[in-house]
Amino acid sequence: MNEEARITNDEIVGRLCQTPSLRLPSHRDGLQLGVRRLLLLLLAAVASASAQDIILQSGQKIETQGLRRDGDMVMGKVQVGGGSGEVGYHLPQIAKVEFPEPGALQTASDLFLKGQLDKAMAEINPVVTYYAPFKDVPGNWWAQAALIKVSVLAAQQKEKDAEALANEIQKSANDPDMARAAQLRLVGAFIKSGELDKAIGICDTAIKSSTDTTTLATAWIAKGDALLAQKEWDGALMAYLHVPVFYHDEKIFLPAALLGSGRAYRRLNDNDRAKKALNELIKTYPQSAEAKDAQAELKKL
Repeated sequence: MNEEARITNDEIVGRLCQTPSLRLPSHRDGLQLGVRRLLLLLLAAVASASAQDIILQSGQKIETQGLRRDGDMVMGKVQVGGGSGEVGYHLPQIAKVEFPEPGALQTASDLFLKGQLDKAMAEINPVVTYYAPFKDVPGNWWAQAALIKVSVLAAQQKEKDAEALANEIQKSANDPDMARAAQLRLVGAFIKSGELDKAIGICDTAIKSSTDTTTLATAWIAKGDALLAQKEWDGALMAYLHVPVFYHDEKIFLPAALLGSGRAYRRLNDNDRAKKALNELIKTYPQSAEAKDAQAELKKL
């Protein structure tokens, strides 16, 4: 059982009050989420000259100078004497490919956090395109890259494109948490269409079955948004507060948690706490999309 399942609402609030103020990067939730995953460290260059080693099922390691896909085969450029040649392996022969982590996704993530969405998209697209032919090859980075693209698309209010890509990730991902993260990206569309029970069901499934902290933080923010739409103010507040209490290291979700808790406090007529949360958001992340929303919320108080 997850720790939070054993904690009462009063204890959650108590822990939150003991949590120090955090100065962390923001993100556009979108739920439109948007989140949101993940944002892992990736390669400095998408199709770089870095080694991309093929590990065969036999355990043999094939050092290559670059890969390409040819049908159901992965072709690797290898050094042969003083020149180079190419070897190919069928997918069932391959245990995994050791692709270097592409730093371009860290750059895209940083740009996304700063609200520079067009630049973030320009960084992420080559990564998604490069890894698309390898998305069924163990060790590829396509799903991680595509998740960030989903968040950017959602932030650009291109919901249909974001939903289509999230569905593609869900169908292609071998990692259960990656599939859950993709499904959580669809919660925003369900909220917008009024399918709130369906949205909450997706969140609850992720919360019960996942141990990945990023997935769990995403699910609690998404559940808060759905409960807020249902006018379940107490439930929404508790959902948002789970993030700073239990997942404070998932820094990208804290701005959305501040905004959501501020909105819930306002609906509960706790204007002092609402102002504190919203002002903290504006002070810490003045150029974020959440800060603009917080300014609008303050005008309602």
